[in-house]
Amino acid sequence: MKLMVIDGNSMLNRAFYGVRLMNNHEGLFTNAVYGFVATMLKLQGEHAPDRIVVCFDVREKTFRHKEYEAYKGTRKGMPDELAQQLPLIREVLDAMGIPRMEKPGFEADDLLGTLSRQANERGDTCMLVTGDKDSLQLIGGGTTVLLAVTRRGQTTTTEYTTEVFREQYGFDPIHMIDLKALMGDTSDNIPGVPGIGEKTAMGLIQKFGTVQAVYDNIDDPFIKKGQRTRLLEGRESAEQSLHLVTIVRDVPLETNVADLPPMQMDEEALYNLFTRLEFKNFITRLNLHAPEAVQQAAPEKSITCVAAESGEQLLAAIEGKDRIVLTAPQSLSALCVLVDDTAYLLSADQVGTQAWHALLEQLFSGAYPLIVHDGKPYLTALLEEGIEAADFAFDTALGAYLLNPTENGYGLEKTALGYLSRELPPASDYEADDAFSPLGGAETAGQTLCAHAAAVAQLEEIIRPKIDEEGMHELYYDIELPLEIVLASMQHDGFQADADALRTFGETLTTRIDELTTQIYEQAGREFNINSTKTLGTILFDELGLPVIKKTKNGYSTNIDVLEALQGYHPIVGMVIEYRQLTKLRSTYVDGLLKVIADDGRIHSTFQQMVTATGRLSSVNPNLQNIPVRQELGSELRHMFAAKDGCVLVDADYSQIELRVLAHIADDKTMIDAFHSGMDIHAVTASQVFHVPLDEVTPSMRRSSKAVNFGIVYGISAFSLANDIGVSVKQAGEYIDNYLAVYHGVRDYMERIKQQAKEDGYVCSMFGRRRYLPELKSKNFNIRSFGERAALNTPIQGTAADIIKIAMVRVYRRLKKEQLRSRLILQVHDELILETPEDEIEIAAKLLKEEMEAACALAAPLRADAAWGRDWYAAKG
Repeated sequence: MKLMVIDGNSMLNRAFYGVRLMNNHEGLFTNAVYGFVATMLKLQGEHAPDRIVVCFDVREKTFRHKEYEAYKGTRKGMPDELAQQLPLIREVLDAMGIPRMEKPGFEADDLLGTLSRQANERGDTCMLVTGDKDSLQLIGGGTTVLLAVTRRGQTTTTEYTTEVFREQYGFDPIHMIDLKALMGDTSDNIPGVPGIGEKTAMGLIQKFGTVQAVYDNIDDPFIKKGQRTRLLEGRESAEQSLHLVTIVRDVPLETNVADLPPMQMDEEALYNLFTRLEFKNFITRLNLHAPEAVQQAAPEKSITCVAAESGEQLLAAIEGKDRIVLTAPQSLSALCVLVDDTAYLLSADQVGTQAWHALLEQLFSGAYPLIVHDGKPYLTALLEEGIEAADFAFDTALGAYLLNPTENGYGLEKTALGYLSRELPPASDYEADDAFSPLGGAETAGQTLCAHAAAVAQLEEIIRPKIDEEGMHELYYDIELPLEIVLASMQHDGFQADADALRTFGETLTTRIDELTTQIYEQAGREFNINSTKTLGTILFDELGLPVIKKTKNGYSTNIDVLEALQGYHPIVGMVIEYRQLTKLRSTYVDGLLKVIADDGRIHSTFQQMVTATGRLSSVNPNLQNIPVRQELGSELRHMFAAKDGCVLVDADYSQIELRVLAHIADDKTMIDAFHSGMDIHAVTASQVFHVPLDEVTPSMRRSSKAVNFGIVYGISAFSLANDIGVSVKQAGEYIDNYLAVYHGVRDYMERIKQQAKEDGYVCSMFGRRRYLPELKSKNFNIRSFGERAALNTPIQGTAADIIKIAMVRVYRRLKKEQLRSRLILQVHDELILETPEDEIEIAAKLLKEEMEAACALAAPLRADAAWGRDWYAAKG
């Protein structure tokens, strides 16, 4: 039999610190459970044990504490976030059919030692899984140790056999206790011999074998005079440490190895538990299914699926209804509408016909209150048909996003699992091109559409009232819901890109990259792979002798911070920096953009509404929000984005919107007055912080004040500010202190919002957008500091994001109302871009500025500046 014994506490700690904090809808922390389960499944898959046991420490003192009062005295208590997850871990193990053991008075190590001895005596092999090197003493006789080591958040494992241990340490595994007895163990507060470190202890055990042998040969010339003195003075400590580090191998256990049952998973219990914890991927990975009783009650209310004979019949069935649920493939190749208890299904036959177009036009006209889940793909498909739809009555995906904005995705199957504890059949049943053909499984596709409609109906019943309960009515109905059609329209219209100019630009980059490559080879004295970090490190630090700034586990670091620190040491450094910039420009932007230019010559980026915790929009395929602007060559990319013939681009962006929001939320009179004065806010800040007249503010002072102005919103530290502006940490701290003394409203706000966030567990934007911050409860300083920074900047960023969304809806609606041909085609952070016919330039620029500035009334009024040009660079600069 192959037995695996796992040190539960060791692996649980690695799981907790290796996976970012996660919580489910109940607010339960789940990251340690998630990481632990992932590790268990990985171990089972890679090593296929016949039996598994997980051993835990008991939260009470052991015999070692009684013998040495300071044992583990330096350890901090278990973080609350982890302690809360221990009962869940036990539930998971029970459901997986994996025995767990603990024994008062002993540690998990002692249980590992006892179980491995029992297994070996039976002739069984045993693998111990732990992160504690103490267990290496147990290797041998059929026992190996799989040692987990975590560095920089990444955990790797090494299997130690007797041979591997001997090769690394130079003595047998049992003498690990002698090594630890001499060198001590700070993690367990075992003293060892003061002044004897690991290197010295290793040499002594390699030479003499045991602690006793070291003292028997204390006068041996191998032992240096100073070492001898320390060993003699620390003999009692060494002997006590030897006893403390020796693992007990005869703990009286209630269950012995011979009695261990085979692993028998309780699929129903595990399904219910993973559903509660929202571990959908584990449900899928283990092929778990809802119990029969749950499956039969899936819709919870009986619905009848009816095949509609025509679009007219479908429309007649929903006429006058105030609650209509719609599900459909994203291509709208079929329709399922649920009213009351009846789902009407219409598919395939009429797709592409004039009658089908007329049906879609009528159904999405706004005459029917449609409830959907993630409606933007429908709106995009409609625009492909030449149909501009009205807003939906409700979108359950958007609602789920607002209620929990840090969730990883809001697909219907995931959302139903979280809210309804129900596993839905997959959308792939009806998304395939041939899903509704007789050969494609039309019956299955139809049944799945109906099941999804029933789930959307139930989700709406839960989510709609929660939106109001949490004070997000305006945010949802006035901002997020009407924004869907705006984003769909932008996605459909796209942004014209000049493919020929991009290719020419790429050739220019290639020429310069080739020149740099030759120059770098000359400086290095040989050819090498410039893209290899390891090889570059060898060139810079071993061959050219540059000072080592930073090392990683794989060798020398050559990241941008390191290279910038080395700029003055050798010409090759600047060349490498430029080489990296240009190769990234070419691969990411030139080559990348050429791949996504559609047949119409335009780039149709996908705008994502439900991704960021702060409410900011993002775009993918490609990410147009990441087009570089500061590099001279990077900004040339903006020349490649141009208006179509007969049009220009009208571009407007908010001036210092986050600072204006900060001034308003903090009610800081000094900052508000500075904005009302119309003067340069950074110069005004510099004048007040450095106590000089406004006309004596130097560029350096303004630059420092600008960094503080923008950094303060993100809880910038003196250390970070010092790095940003090139001053000492002490000077940076003085700048921050002076800033907060001037803007005491901001200072008071920062303290107030952090305290409020700790009490409430979340922060809000001005419009009620919530972000929950479980990190604030953490005892880990870094995690808690992240939570505090998020508490400071989320209300600011979130409000700014809400404002730009309001502006987008206002601009879109006014363009429609005034029947202008100008189109809103792009949003990038605080910037909006219109593609405008030349005869509408003045009116479009005026409209854009007015609607952006009217989006929200702030004490420090919004200001937007509009400009235009033939291409993005000409319009924006």
